[in-house]
Amino acid sequence: MFGKKRREKQGFNANIQNSQMTVRTVPEIITCKYSATGNRQYQQDAVYVSGGKKIAANRKTRVMAAVCDGMGGMADGGRASLTAINMLKSGFEKIEKDPNVNIPLFFRSGIKAIDRVIHDFPNEGGKGSGTTMVAVITEENYLYWASVGDSRIYLLRGDRIELVTRDHNYYLKLMQMVENGQMTKEEAEQQRQKEALISFLGIGNVKLMDVIDKPFEMQPGDMVLLCSDGVTKTLSKDRIKMILKNEAVSMQKKAEILVEAAVRENTHSQDNTSVALLQYVETKITKER
Repeated sequence: MFGKKRREKQGFNANIQNSQMTVRTVPEIITCKYSATGNRQYQQDAVYVSGGKKIAANRKTRVMAAVCDGMGGMADGGRASLTAINMLKSGFEKIEKDPNVNIPLFFRSGIKAIDRVIHDFPNEGGKGSGTTMVAVITEENYLYWASVGDSRIYLLRGDRIELVTRDHNYYLKLMQMVENGQMTKEEAEQQRQKEALISFLGIGNVKLMDVIDKPFEMQPGDMVLLCSDGVTKTLSKDRIKMILKNEAVSMQKKAEILVEAAVRENTHSQDNTSVALLQYVETKITKER
């Protein structure tokens, strides 16, 4: 009899304990970056990520990341990329908590301002300076992006990885000629200058830029990769996906593996290599009431 009552009491206490536990889902954006000089003696890439943040229900929560690749054939490409990053960072800090900011307008006006500043750099040997740029801003779990040049943005969702930007190079014009029947695709592929940039920051009065006006909604687990062409000219899209999907390592380690693999396997050129990573996650937290 005493044993039966004791069991009933234990069961009652256990039920009370279970009722005092609550599960809360905390959404957040986590970020990291990694960069390597590679086989060059100087660094012309510049990378920025704002710190990761938990998404608050009562205020705008924004995170920014950007990768700029100074143009190696131009004087002082490192200065150009760093200038672009610093101007973007400074601008973002001003609008980060503004509840009414127009993010696409922020990107467009920022691109034009950066372009003017770099274009007005004192020329060294008459070559000038320039840089590519890809940048994203998350607002809660909504992603805006902007691109000038041939650095890239990829989105990994589940088992799929998609390139969301296009390369602003001469190949774009060649494809237009193919569509107009002016040449065949085979002839376009054989053009030696197909990878020459036709838009970059520092060109002066930049017109070709890609900025999305309507953001897309990120789902839990989505990962966004920004990278210079040191990655994409060496690693295939499938190889990039395989590295990003490796659940055995942290996101920071994934960034390092991407860059180090690109540097190690790049046998056709010498290039700086840089990445920025963002991921939208929802973490369940169990607490006692």
